[in-house]
Amino acid sequence: MKILFFHMAVWLLAIAPHLSALTPVLTSNDLAAEALEKNPEVRFYEAEIAAARGGRQSAAQRANPELSMELGGMSLASQKEGLVWRAQIAQVFDFPGRMALRKAIAERDITLAELGLQQFKSQLVNQVRALSGDVVLLQRKEQAARAVRERLEALIEVLVQRDAGSVSALLERRILEAALLTSDRTLTDAAKQAQESSAALNVLCGRPPEAALALVDPSALFPQVPGLEKLKEQAARSNFDLQQKRLQVAKQGLKVDLTKSERWGNISFGPYMAGQHAGGTQIEGGFAFSIPLPLWNKNKGNVATEQARTLQAEALLLATLRDLERDLAIARSAYLAELAALDHWRPESEKQFQEAAIEADRHFRLGAVPAATYVEMQRGYLDAMDALIEGRRNAWKHRMEVERLTGAPLAQKSESPRVAKEG
Repeated sequence: MKILFFHMAVWLLAIAPHLSALTPVLTSNDLAAEALEKNPEVRFYEAEIAAARGGRQSAAQRANPELSMELGGMSLASQKEGLVWRAQIAQVFDFPGRMALRKAIAERDITLAELGLQQFKSQLVNQVRALSGDVVLLQRKEQAARAVRERLEALIEVLVQRDAGSVSALLERRILEAALLTSDRTLTDAAKQAQESSAALNVLCGRPPEAALALVDPSALFPQVPGLEKLKEQAARSNFDLQQKRLQVAKQGLKVDLTKSERWGNISFGPYMAGQHAGGTQIEGGFAFSIPLPLWNKNKGNVATEQARTLQAEALLLATLRDLERDLAIARSAYLAELAALDHWRPESEKQFQEAAIEADRHFRLGAVPAATYVEMQRGYLDAMDALIEGRRNAWKHRMEVERLTGAPLAQKSESPRVAKEG
């Protein structure tokens, strides 16, 4: 039995690298769909819609009829005493148009709740895509730092084995050991950044924070960015904050109309019967109608309050539009700046720097390159990779911000980061 367990353990160790290679490669769209399915806040917004629909149902219901009864006694001079009674059923009716206003307000509440759900889903997808690009780029940064560190470590081991005891050999070894310590710090920082972004993305998608992620690079291509006026037009149509503020203004206008109609109160109408049995039996029947007369309380205070809230809603709409235009201008200019910096990189630059770092390692082993040049080449490779990856991360972040503000993705048309001209 022990031999069997031993062979099983050896077999598992042998296939472990192949099992890790079977980790499915995901796209940001796969993760976005997973996040939408598993995120618990989606249920909250769906419940908000259900609650708003319940309010719409309540707004369309009439008040229940009211039954009132009176019973007493009457005494007439030189006559017998008798009972006096009265019974009435009254139905309360809204003032004409008031129920329609309440229904319209409830419909706006439903639309607002649906917009809230759409906004949350859109922002969740945007956040997943943003983190996906960040994870991919940070993992590439970690891989570059790890490759440099492994080359330095392997080279130091070689130098230790062939240590000639000369001062120059000792100094070269110390230079490489110092570079190794620096690369350790670089690798640690890169690994921490990659792990933080990966954990955040996993949690957002309902996965365990430590789950392995193999992602397709979604940030390799950067689309054209339209002119600022076109972005404003797109945002005016599809930005969720603007849509909600417009609905709030429309809803508040309906509330003003409803408050004005409430000056007249409700109308009560229904049949009644009354009778008495003192000095003979008398029965009376008919219809009763009542409506409050707005002589002193004309609901002016509530009307003024709702009108003031309408002004507040309009001011918030204008402030939201102003802030949106400002944020769009900032995000677009930042995106253009990063694209301009990335335009200086040739498509083959990254591969050339990587090959140069490997070539420096090979020539140093052959004695054709001094330690200072070798270390400088490895450091230059890491610095170049850091600049490239940070540029792409920033460009990706600003792209996601533009898409969030406009409520629509940028059209992907070209592999090169081109920019649409104004106008």
